Amino acid sequence: MQQHFETVNAEIRSADGVPALLAAAFKGLEVVERATIVLADAAPASTYPGYQVARAEATNAWSALSMAPTLGCADRASTEGNDVEELADSIRAFVLVVAEAIVNVASKTTEPGDRTACLRAAHHAGHVHTALR
Repeated sequence: MQQHFETVNAEIRSADGVPALLAAAFKGLEVVERATIVLADAAPASTYPGYQVARAEATNAWSALSMAPTLGCADRASTEGNDVEELADSIRAFVLVVAEAIVNVASKTTEPGDRTACLRAAHHAGHVHTALR
């Protein structure tokens, strides 16, 4: 999973222009969603509710960003030996990178629909981060 975080992180950092950054952020939210699914499935019952919230909010963030007109769009991975806490920490750090990219797009785009979708997605991404504390 960490390799997916690093790959999308590099795409976000190298994106030039709103469409590329928006596409990279969208891909990042998809990775966050998949990672939270793995986390929720691997977590002990005592932490399950918080991880379920993160999973739901990741889905909401992805769904919100999918409404950005510029995007024009509307599986389970293994933990690869990482323990549950390490995966949660990785997701929490990565979702901040993705959220920053989304907010960056919102500040640069001239398309009102993109801005709205970005701000809604960033809101949900913040909930993912909070749920994983």
